Amino acid sequence: MKEKLIELIADLKLNEAEELADQLIKEGIAVQELYDLVMEGLAEIGKKYENGECYIADLIVSGMIAKNIFAAANLKQGTGPADKSLGTVLFGTIFDDIHDIGKDLMIDALKNRSIHVIDLGVDVRVSKFVEAVKRHQPDIIAVSCVMTNSIPYLQELGKALEAENLLANRRFLLGGAVVNQDYVKIPQIDFMTNNFYEGIQYCEVYLKAKKGAMEV
Repeated sequence: MKEKLIELIADLKLNEAEELADQLIKEGIAVQELYDLVMEGLAEIGKKYENGECYIADLIVSGMIAKNIFAAANLKQGTGPADKSLGTVLFGTIFDDIHDIGKDLMIDALKNRSIHVIDLGVDVRVSKFVEAVKRHQPDIIAVSCVMTNSIPYLQELGKALEAENLLANRRFLLGGAVVNQDYVKIPQIDFMTNNFYEGIQYCEVYLKAKKGAMEV
């Protein structure tokens, strides 16, 4: 039944996917497991797009399915108090990739943990990332990527940040389905994960440690 959810999302069967997800939620599926299933379905859509088997409109539909499922599971979280911010995370989906589900979910979770987030959106060019880092001076640069054809832009971003000396005293994080690819080799990145909760935990632990060191 769980594998069926991946198939329904990949086939863009919105109503059937949402009905099956509702059933799994009622049966008590773990939040992380549901998240993983949905993201696997989105990854399949991403592969189809890369192979020319579907279009941008199909990616948008798959995003609607995921958002509806996550809303039903109450995965979207609130915003923590701004005056108690642990630090700042600059977040965006790399150029030539319009996926935002994982990014938006993580942003909500970070905000709920009193972390200030600057969202650059999707399809973000390397130059925009660099300009935003200079302007906002974030503690963490978080980049989301699902499409394998966007890997060269990740590599370009790593080199650009290093050349501009913008990686000192901050962390560079990559998240998304592309992390599963063995050939993602970006030496400037401090941490890579396709696990929603691992990414949140990494940011929270780093920011708490950094803030604690500054208060000593």
